[in-house]
Amino acid sequence: MPPSIQDVADRANVSISTVSRVLNGRNVVNEHTRKRVESAIKDLGYSPNVFARGLMLRRSHILGLVLPDLHGEFYSEIIRGANMRARELGYKLMISSVVAKDDGSELMATVADHGVVDGLAVMISEVNARTRASLEKVKIPLVVLDGDIGGVRHDSVVIDQKMGAVALLRHLVNDCGYRRIAFVGGLVTNIDTIERLSAYRAVMEEAGLEVAAGDIHHLDYQYDTAYELGVRRVREWSRRRSAVFAANDEMAAGIIDAALAAGLSVPDDLAVVGFDDTRIATMTRPRLTTVRVPMSSMGAAAVDLICQRLENPKRPASKLILQSELVVRESCGCPSANGRS
Repeated sequence: MPPSIQDVADRANVSISTVSRVLNGRNVVNEHTRKRVESAIKDLGYSPNVFARGLMLRRSHILGLVLPDLHGEFYSEIIRGANMRARELGYKLMISSVVAKDDGSELMATVADHGVVDGLAVMISEVNARTRASLEKVKIPLVVLDGDIGGVRHDSVVIDQKMGAVALLRHLVNDCGYRRIAFVGGLVTNIDTIERLSAYRAVMEEAGLEVAAGDIHHLDYQYDTAYELGVRRVREWSRRRSAVFAANDEMAAGIIDAALAAGLSVPDDLAVVGFDDTRIATMTRPRLTTVRVPMSSMGAAAVDLICQRLENPKRPASKLILQSELVVRESCGCPSANGRS
């Protein structure tokens, strides 16, 4: 049986409350007693129960991160940034995902209302009434990633996706000279898809270019479905000297592979660009023109905002906007001299 706090108190000849004060770093214990308690902890190999401490301190020193999925580099980079920052600040990170058709209410109730975590960062891919109702019940510090939820008290970290998408589309139109561009996004209701499609429409209208109904495709951000779409459409796109704007790098890779399988050259027969600048962008051949999103910084910033809220619960809500960046490589057919815009 592992040693208990009572064992430490007995070994150091002090009360349990004195051991607790030492563990919690309180300065009311004199130096001699503190060293005796620390020696007992070391000798016994005692490790405090984080949940028991949380009950006493009303803090668990655990932060929660809930994402739409855990698959893919986009989410793993957010996790990496959040985990590194949490460790720097003395916290542990609890990670979970909300599966399709689940509004996350049960998960959020478990982690947010039972003292499991001190604060929660949530990325919501679609906002609906049930999601909003679930988040309204969260009483601990809450940070929403990549969006805002009206009527819910929270801080937020968002990416200026429109700036990057507009820069990408203007590059295709103004620098590369494409007059027909297909858009391949996620679900119609997906927040990121809505932002990136809005930028696509705005630039096409700005340039006086037609957007036909068949130029917009809604998939699921996965390689396989993009590849299947590409198998059906790449020859038609190539005949029109089109470019394809895929709303993430994984779908862009699927389109590229479909074009290559059809005997086409990218970008000579068909230009393809992506979004996010994950490692996939440099692993495709040709390398992918895309928009760099500061994924790791998003995770780290979310942890920072939670900790700031824990220190000052009454401060005004914060909204941190991170910038995206156009990265020009070979897949668009007109790379810049330095490979970056």
